[in-house]
Amino acid sequence: MMPEDRWIIYLMFALLTLFISVSFFSDGDKFAEGSANEIYNQTGTNVSNEGPIVNLISRLETGSHESQLDAAAELGQMGQPAADALIEKIENKAAGPGEINNYMLLALLETGDKRAEDVLLRSLQEKEAGWKAVSSMAEEDERGEISEDMLQATEAKDKALRKHIASSLNIDYGEKTDELEEALTSEEQDYNAYVSIALSESGAQEPGNETEKLLRALKSGDGNIRLAAIMALGEGGEEAAVEPINQILKRDYPLVRKSAAFALGKIGSDRAVEVLLKEMKASEEEQVRSSAAISLGKIGSEEAVPYLSERLREGKVDVRSSAALALGMVGDETAVEPLIEVLESGKAEDGRLKSALNTKPEVRKSAVLALGEIGSKEATETLIDVLLDEEEDQEVRKAAVAALGKIGDPEVVDTLSGVLNDAETPLNIKTEVIQTLGKIEDKKAAETLIVRLDDEKFESPARDALAGMGEAAVEPLIECLSGENEDLKTEAALLLIEIGDERAVEPLIHAYQ
Repeated sequence: MMPEDRWIIYLMFALLTLFISVSFFSDGDKFAEGSANEIYNQTGTNVSNEGPIVNLISRLETGSHESQLDAAAELGQMGQPAADALIEKIENKAAGPGEINNYMLLALLETGDKRAEDVLLRSLQEKEAGWKAVSSMAEEDERGEISEDMLQATEAKDKALRKHIASSLNIDYGEKTDELEEALTSEEQDYNAYVSIALSESGAQEPGNETEKLLRALKSGDGNIRLAAIMALGEGGEEAAVEPINQILKRDYPLVRKSAAFALGKIGSDRAVEVLLKEMKASEEEQVRSSAAISLGKIGSEEAVPYLSERLREGKVDVRSSAALALGMVGDETAVEPLIEVLESGKAEDGRLKSALNTKPEVRKSAVLALGEIGSKEATETLIDVLLDEEEDQEVRKAAVAALGKIGDPEVVDTLSGVLNDAETPLNIKTEVIQTLGKIEDKKAAETLIVRLDDEKFESPARDALAGMGEAAVEPLIECLSGENEDLKTEAALLLIEIGDERAVEPLIHAYQ
C-alpha cells in the first residue's frame, strides 16, 4: 500500500470518528431533553411531589400563622397532586384540630381543584352543626352565671380577706399555725386542710361523724381551731352550721367573725341570708360588713338589693365596693339607678364634687362591672362617659369597655371605633375594645374588626373576635373576597371557613377558581 493511500485511510478514519462523536453528543442532548421533559411532565404526579407536599402539610400542622398561610399558597401552586393529598387527609379526619383543618381547606381552595366545592360544603356543614351544639350548651351554661370579670373581682375580695385573717392570727391569738396560714392563703381552697386543723384536738375515739365533730370544734377554746372549723363548714356547705356560726358572730373575736361572714356565703341557705343581712347592716366591723355584702351577692339574694343599695352610701371604700359587686351578682335592674349615681357623683360638676369616696377607682370599677353584669341599656351613656374620660383610671375605663360588651348595644359601635382610631388611647384599652366588638353581633362591628386584620398590633385579637362573632361577620367577610388586598382576602377566607356558614361556599369557590 502506498503512503498516500495510508494517509487517505487515516483521514477517512478521523472523519468517521468525528461523525460518530458528533452524533453521540447530539443524541445525548436529545436524551437529556427527553429526560427533562419526562420529569417536567411528572410534576403532576404524586411520585415527584410526595416529599415537598408532605413537608408543606407538616408546616400547615405545626407552623406559625404566617408560615401556615405561606404553606397553603405553595400547596395551591402544586395543583392536583396537593389536592389529592389534602382531600385524603381532610376526609379521613386526619387533619387534626379544627384550626389545622381550616388551613387544609384553605390550601385546597388555593389549588383550584374542582372537588374543593363538595369537600368545603361538607366541612362547613359539620362546623355549623358543631357551632350550634356548642352555642346551645354555652347559652344554657351562661344563664344565671356570673361573668369572668365579676368572678375575678369577687375572688380578689375573698383573697384579700383570707390574707388579712392569715396575717392577723398571731396578733389576735398570740401565735399562728403555719398550716392554717397556708390553708387561708392557698389559691385553691381545700376543705380537707381546714378539717385536719379543726379536728387536731379530737381523739380517735370521739363519737360522731365529721360534721358533728366540726360543729363541736366551733366551741373550742383555741381561736385557730374555731376559725378552721368555720372555714371547713363553709367549704362543705353545711346548713346545720348556720345557727352555731350566728352565735359566733354575736360574741367571738373580730377575726373569727370575719371568717364566719365569709363561710355563710358559701353555705347560702335562707337562714344564712337573714344572718348576713343583719351583719351587713349592724356589724361594727368594716370587713364583716364587706364580707357579708359579697356573701349576699354570691347567694343572689334579691331580698338584699335595697340594703345593698344603702351600703353604696357607706362611709368605707371597701364596703361600697363590695356592695356594688354584690348588686351586680344579684342582677336586679332596680340597682341600675343607684349604681349610675355612684359613677356620676364621683365626678365634679360646676366645680363641686358630691362624693369623694366615689372618686376611688376601687368603687368606680365595681360599679362599672355591676352595671355590665345587670346588662341594662339604661347604663350605656354613663359607661361611655367613663370610657371617654381620659382622666379616669385605666382599669376603670377597661372595665367600662367590658361592661358595654356585656350590654351588647349596637349603638356603641361608632364610639368604640372612635376609641380605636384615637392615637391617645392606651394599647390595653384598644385591645379590650377589639374583644368587646366581637361580642356585639352587628355588621358594623364586624367591619370595624376587619380593618384591624391589617394592623399587626391587633390582627390576632381581631381574628379571634371575628371568629367568635359568627353569623354577623359572614357578609362583611364575603365582601373581602372580591377586594384587591390579597392578604385580607386570605384572612377572610380562613375566617369564613372557621365560622362554618354555608353562605360562604359559593363566594369562596368563585374567589379561588
